[in-house]
Amino acid sequence: METVTLYAEDFRIVHNTLCELRYLSQRSRVDPDEVEAIVAKFEKGLASAYKQDSEATDRKHEYYRNVAADMKLTSIWSIYEVEDFYVDHPYVGAKYVIYDEHWGNGEVMREIKGSQWIDLWAAADAAISASGDGHHCFIEHFRPVAKTPQQLRLTTGS
Repeated sequence: METVTLYAEDFRIVHNTLCELRYLSQRSRVDPDEVEAIVAKFEKGLASAYKQDSEATDRKHEYYRNVAADMKLTSIWSIYEVEDFYVDHPYVGAKYVIYDEHWGNGEVMREIKGSQWIDLWAAADAAISASGDGHHCFIEHFRPVAKTPQQLRLTTGS
């Protein structure tokens, strides 16, 4: 996971603004203009952190797009905790992706042909394609099937 740095000057602004907010919250009457001014100070203090986070997200999306293009995958990866598709996923022993919560044609099962995230994506992509549901193509979650732990149920969004 990428790190966002809050620089000393930004931290000072956020800290002092928080102190202002505490003071303001103790008063019996609060002026909405004062609240807006405090919000603006918070935004200024966090601007660099927001920018860093946005740039990190853009880099991750670019990485996901490049991997999809290289592997000829048509689905869109939306599990943002994944930093590297070429390391093992945590679903030890998983052999199949089950996809049954979609607008397509019944349950689809596809084999997971390895232990890495990319193998899981490839199986999910194949299941989505086979389902006939062209609308839900964002891979959002996998969960082990309770009765059959070697199966992972795929959840998608649009």
